[in-house]
Amino acid sequence: GAGRIYVGKRSGRQAASQEEISRLLVELAREGGLVVRLKGGDPFVFGRGGEEILALQEAEIPYEVISGITSAIAVPAAGGIPVTHRRIARSFHVITGHTAQNGGETLTENLETLARLEGTLVFLMGLHHLEKIVQGLLAGGKAPSIPSAVISRGTTAQQRVVRAPLGELAERVRSAALEAPAVIIVGETADLDFTGTIPRPLRGVKIGVTGTKTITRKLRDRLEELGAEVTEMDYSRLAPYR
Repeated sequence: GAGRIYVGKRSGRQAASQEEISRLLVELAREGGLVVRLKGGDPFVFGRGGEEILALQEAEIPYEVISGITSAIAVPAAGGIPVTHRRIARSFHVITGHTAQNGGETLTENLETLARLEGTLVFLMGLHHLEKIVQGLLAGGKAPSIPSAVISRGTTAQQRVVRAPLGELAERVRSAALEAPAVIIVGETADLDFTGTIPRPLRGVKIGVTGTKTITRKLRDRLEELGAEVTEMDYSRLAPYR
């Protein structure tokens, strides 16, 4: 019985501006319904959740935050890369790959500083600026041989991982034709591979299931255990014959 409004974003195009999304949250809440703003990852890690909450506070609308796991951690883990590891990386740094607006410093201006940081560098939303990121880190002193990786569509059945030394990363990613959304990892932990080894014979397979709710849920649980990506179709219902 819920109404759904798509306000998603992709690089270079968006269904609604951030101002429109904040206004919509306020308007829908004032109509008296329960409004859920669903975001990927954590709403406060480059998710602009803070801007939306400020709009709710200004309108004196009650709210609650249910935090998610940021893609800066979840996606590398799904690709077998830990962001920290004893004796290898004691810290990690999360950076937006977008250029700062409204007079702030650009990403390129910050790269030389970032290159001097120890630990793992994780870039979000940076695939379209990958060559600039690589060039800036190399210019700032990062060794061309340092391990790095790009993970596209992480945690989904379409996940793809490209690992390469930093100096070769942009060319390898371009050859593999990776697509956004993607996470870029630079640091020694990118040389580790902790990918799960439990066999999932249906990994990468998409299956639609239908039936009664009881049957559908049982099928979904079993198929997901085997690694399938399951979509529940319309439910069947039993009705008395007339």
